[in-house]
Amino acid sequence: MKSLVLTAMGLAMASQVAVAAVSQAGREAQAAAGEYRAAVMACDMGWAFDFMYPPIKRTLADRFASRNPGQERQDARRIMGLEKETAEQAEERMKKNMAALRMQYVRMGQQMKAQGFKVERFVVGAPYAEYELVSSGSAARSVRAGSVQGRDGKIKRAEDIQWEGDRSRLVVLPTTLWISVTDAKTGRTVRMERKDFIYAVRDEYHSNSKATNRGTKLNKWYFIDSNTDVNTLRTYFPTLPLNINIPDTGDRPLN
Repeated sequence: MKSLVLTAMGLAMASQVAVAAVSQAGREAQAAAGEYRAAVMACDMGWAFDFMYPPIKRTLADRFASRNPGQERQDARRIMGLEKETAEQAEERMKKNMAALRMQYVRMGQQMKAQGFKVERFVVGAPYAEYELVSSGSAARSVRAGSVQGRDGKIKRAEDIQWEGDRSRLVVLPTTLWISVTDAKTGRTVRMERKDFIYAVRDEYHSNSKATNRGTKLNKWYFIDSNTDVNTLRTYFPTLPLNINIPDTGDRPLN
């Protein structure tokens, strides 16, 4: 097992803390992924959608809705300020978008089953990497002087404050998937081993600002699949390094 090494790289005015090979938070993330495992085994894509990290889920829902030409034109008019939208209307629009995308995920799971796709085994490995992330405006401004000016403007002793603002944790969990699927042309069953990974994410602190509330429950683990680009992740976690540690991935045919 490779040792867990936390990358010390971060944006200015951000902090990233190294931890032991497998921290308590890492063990909790791996344990929480047990439910993720059960959903994968059952091809329950609806569950996968429900437990996706909410900010990313909202982004995907908007993208999915924008594929509709009518919706695309309406979105453009709203962005240009030609159509006004109340908070209630925006909330209702988001609910519809989320419901439509969830149904798409459910159908994906149903299609997988109908095509003879079967998950024989799914293993979530020990944490491969772990990152503690804080908002970019949360770091001390004058540590050398032995004092910190908080966002409220008050001066505090540097040793009395570690961060302000939002704090999240991201854990990289390696996965191994053994699958079988029926070849539509030959009727033969094809088996494969797939090495991959998932991101387990939880928000550990929200500031009082409503603008920074991501719609998540504190200390609740959510999951993001490996198809999510690191630049997309950095949209929500600006202090996440570009060169995050991820395990090797790939498929291997089985006899």
